[in-house]
Amino acid sequence: MTMEYSEQTPSDFPYFFTEDGRLCHRDTRKPYKFSFKLTDVHGTLKEHLALCCYITQHLSGILEEQLELIKVYLDKGMQADSCSPGFVYMSPGALSHRETLMVLIPDKGTVKCGVWSWRAVAHEGIERGSQVPYVRWALGESCAVLLMNPNEGGLSPEEHVRLVWESFLSRSAAERITVVAHGYGGLAFVHLLCHQLEEIRQRVWAVAFIDSSHSLWHQPLGASGRDWLKAHSRMWVLSRKPTNRQLGSLKAGCRVMSAGTQCHETAPAVCMEAVFRFFAKLMRPKATPAVSGIITRSRSFRGRKLSGVTSGTNDSNNNVSCEPCRM
Repeated sequence: MTMEYSEQTPSDFPYFFTEDGRLCHRDTRKPYKFSFKLTDVHGTLKEHLALCCYITQHLSGILEEQLELIKVYLDKGMQADSCSPGFVYMSPGALSHRETLMVLIPDKGTVKCGVWSWRAVAHEGIERGSQVPYVRWALGESCAVLLMNPNEGGLSPEEHVRLVWESFLSRSAAERITVVAHGYGGLAFVHLLCHQLEEIRQRVWAVAFIDSSHSLWHQPLGASGRDWLKAHSRMWVLSRKPTNRQLGSLKAGCRVMSAGTQCHETAPAVCMEAVFRFFAKLMRPKATPAVSGIITRSRSFRGRKLSGVTSGTNDSNNNVSCEPCRM
């Protein structure tokens, strides 16, 4: 049985978002609780679709009204079309922004643009399950943002990511592009890397994989691509260890860190601060060591000997004559 998302939330939908972004029942004020009824599969699916529709509408309002993002369709610009391959959200002037442009790629499935996980939003709130905190942080750091939307428009995630790159990102004015990829979004990005390696190497500065599905054993990246990934990316995986503890893995192709949680849905929220620290570290200009400030053992030894020669020559009370040093 399949059902399509409705355009509007049912008028009798019994939940609402509080000011702090948590979903509560309108009458009881209790947190959201999803009930699965084996005897009423149709009703259960209908409730799930109503929930997803409500979350989508509420988050669209936050993205557009509070964060002032713009919805841009991939083939028609600002206009929707029945045959459109989907849309993305981006900050005003994102493609002409000359500094950093951050790109968010969600997991595969039914999640819409701006959402990491339906379940996390429903049970733990907008701050834990949506991309809003990432957007807010990036805008606060004067970065432009682009939110990919790989689960709408009839394209596969790999096709969507590649189309967004070719239509927007490859032509942007950004000096640095950073990427956050969750779950299958990581696989879709590595797929793009396999086909656009030279462009990616020139434009993308850093990639944060969060519990990513990519695997260098199954994706033909090549030696140069693996070297680039090792130097420019980091992966956070589910773990009981505290956030950002270094772990080991063969398939990631880069340094692997603990996400600080064993929950796939909330991993982006838990390790968000570590992700932005990683971006800041990789984009920080590397200091060039000053040659004149380096004192080697041989130079120091020579300086002491020359100092002794000068002292012995100029001290009238010193009866010891010094011959020139032969170095």
